[in-house]
Amino acid sequence: MEEVLQQIGLSKGESKVYLALLKLGTVTVAKLKEETLLHRTTIYDFLEKLLNKGLASYVIQGGLKYFQAAKPAKLFDLLKEKQENLEGVLPELEKIGQIKQESIRVEVYRGIEGFKTLLNDILQTKERFDSIGIEESKFQEKFPFVMTHYFKKELKTGIKERVLARKGTKFVFTSPNIDYRYLPDEFFSPTLSGSYGNKVFNLIWDPLTIILIENKDLATSWKKYFEFMWKKAEKRK
Repeated sequence: MEEVLQQIGLSKGESKVYLALLKLGTVTVAKLKEETLLHRTTIYDFLEKLLNKGLASYVIQGGLKYFQAAKPAKLFDLLKEKQENLEGVLPELEKIGQIKQESIRVEVYRGIEGFKTLLNDILQTKERFDSIGIEESKFQEKFPFVMTHYFKKELKTGIKERVLARKGTKFVFTSPNIDYRYLPDEFFSPTLSGSYGNKVFNLIWDPLTIILIENKDLATSWKKYFEFMWKKAEKRK
């Protein structure tokens, strides 16, 4: 069972702790330590990763945290998310294979510092920025100060944005430089993508990863798709 769990993306330690939680039910870290023979600090690290993947949860009783495993069926959600992430970048990956290597540049950024690098690159390009799959509430929740700082600079440079967001979304930014339109769920990708200048990027939330591709033909192709979706999308009321 541990081997299968590792094949779908869990580490050896995560697999061991998850199986222990399934066996023991709702337990403290002390009980997990007895079952797994792992170091207490290491168990906390694995629990944090399982919590982030939605494979564990906890309650606090009497000042103690009691952890429990998510139902095994939740593992299919993990596989589905990986598949959706792949589907989101697959068109770009296939396009890369058809382009001469010297004509493209691919960069991968991770974490909040990688996200800041993307924003700074957008500002330096000083060209219109279009994006699909935006959920602004996530950006506001995870990077409120970063976004405030970015919009101030965006306003100063005069960069305009066009954003295709999910229909029915409860939160959007109020920057005068952003024009929103809305897509129904069936056209809304779980992987955010965008383009500015000759660059196209995909943003994957968990773990936070940005794949940035610089290529004129790819950017032109992406922008044609965006224009089609922009015309079909619902205007902001």
